[in-house]
Amino acid sequence: MKKGIIIGAGIGGLTTAIALLKKGIEVTVFEQAAQLNEVGAGLWVAPNGMKVFEQLQLADEIIQSGTILEKIEVLDWNGSTISSIIGDKIRSKHQFATTAIHRASLQKILHRQLPVEKVVLNKKFISFEQDSEKITAIFADGQRESADFLLLADGIKSISNLNLFPQHKLRYTGQTCWRFVVDFQLPHEARNEMQEIWSKKRGLRVGFSQINADQVYVYITNYQKSGESDDPSKVLDKLLSLCSEFPTIVSEMIQATEGTNVLRNDLYDFPPLTSWTNGRMALLGDAAHATTPNLGQGACQAIEDALVIANELHHSENVHKALKAYEQKRIKKATHITNTSWRFGQVTNTKGMLKSILVSLLRYTPESVNEKQLDKIYNL
Repeated sequence: MKKGIIIGAGIGGLTTAIALLKKGIEVTVFEQAAQLNEVGAGLWVAPNGMKVFEQLQLADEIIQSGTILEKIEVLDWNGSTISSIIGDKIRSKHQFATTAIHRASLQKILHRQLPVEKVVLNKKFISFEQDSEKITAIFADGQRESADFLLLADGIKSISNLNLFPQHKLRYTGQTCWRFVVDFQLPHEARNEMQEIWSKKRGLRVGFSQINADQVYVYITNYQKSGESDDPSKVLDKLLSLCSEFPTIVSEMIQATEGTNVLRNDLYDFPPLTSWTNGRMALLGDAAHATTPNLGQGACQAIEDALVIANELHHSENVHKALKAYEQKRIKKATHITNTSWRFGQVTNTKGMLKSILVSLLRYTPESVNEKQLDKIYNL
């Protein structure tokens, strides 16, 4: 029986562990945090992610814990539609619509699928060694764990990624993002919709959707320098000022939360890698293909990784060949997602006449072209 190690207990790492165990492959997840506390943020599980969860027999529970989005709409500063995705239409072709869910809720669902001993917390990974027979993970406390393969799902700032590919530097989008989950109920007619509203200003936009019966996830982006921070006692006033041009419901949601609930992160990705593997080691999720959140595909691409890795390791006795096959099957799509998301985000960084022109081009893109793009994203 193959034995594996996963570094990182985020959505990608936990999903991969579940998929591997269902294939009869022994695996343990190591996470540096002392507790699994994904707070303050929501995410959208698009049809491609839901298809994976269906195969893992988790789709129903995820849907019950979240909100199905029957409409996803991007609006301009005048309230006119730039693009929209209709749930029924997507469901007829791809089995599922997108499900909005609190990130912590999804993480708990995944964590519950794994035996307690299979997720080890408070264990900081620092490096690995490998030979022809095994690979060994080395932790900050001196512990060494050996296995047949090592999967690094430790995020965009993965030390392993930066050590293996030192020429690849993080790429700043020019945007900072504020995120929070607020106890709030959208109007009944908008309860199953997600909206993103663009400003004419560079990088300024707001997005929100109901993620369960009682909570809404909100994000706000703006074009500005990286590395800045906020005073929690003043951040709500700052966001109210920043968002004053948006519909009043945005101000209402900001006023309904607490400054301490607002997370602030500069948005980064890195230029696509040409390889994700090194012998018995493979990168997955953000460690392999960090992407900006403009397509709502960051978590979904990690979820797709999980399924392919599990299938390849199940079908092949040779770990090296299995991990290479995973890379070959996933790298083209993940690269497309990263590049497309980056370009889309840079459109929001324009202003004035250029922005109006680019928005018009997006608005009048033929429906057949948009459908082909969505098929490329949603097909496994």
